[in-house]
Amino acid sequence: MKRLAVIAVALVGATLAVRPSTVAQASQLALALRASVWDSVYTDSQTVRGDSLYQAVCIKCHGPTLSGTADGNPLAGTDFVANWDGLTIDQIYDKIRNEMPPDNPKTIPPELIPDVMALILSKNGFPSGKQALPNDIEKLKTIKFEKSKPGG
Repeated sequence: MKRLAVIAVALVGATLAVRPSTVAQASQLALALRASVWDSVYTDSQTVRGDSLYQAVCIKCHGPTLSGTADGNPLAGTDFVANWDGLTIDQIYDKIRNEMPPDNPKTIPPELIPDVMALILSKNGFPSGKQALPNDIEKLKTIKFEKSKPGG
C-alpha cells in the first residue's frame, strides 16, 4: 500500500509540473490512499455532535455505552471492531444511512452521519484529530477500518 502511495505522489507530481500547491495535493492523495481509522480521521467536536444524535436516536437500541441491547448490536468493543476489521468506513456510513433507525430507516440526515461515526470511532479507542470525518462517500471509501494500529 505504501508503494502505491509513493507511485501516486510521483505520478501526480510529474503530471502537474510540481508547483507548491501540487505537492500539497499529492501529499493529500498519498494520505487518502493509506488512511485508516488510526490516522485521526475525525474531530472531537464531531464526537460531541455525534453524542447528541446518539442520545436522541440510537441509545434506545444500542444502549448508553454503545454495548448493545436486545434490540441492537454493540457499536463498541472487541466484537464490533472484529466485525468491521479490514473494511472501509463507507460501509458503516451506508449501514447507518440505509438501515438506521430500524423503525424508521433513512431518516438520519446524511450530513449528521459522520458525527455519529466519529462517536463510534472514539468509543472504540481510535484517535481524534484536526481533520473532520467527511460526508463524502468516495472519501470514506479511502479510510480503512483496522482493529490493530498499523506497524504497532
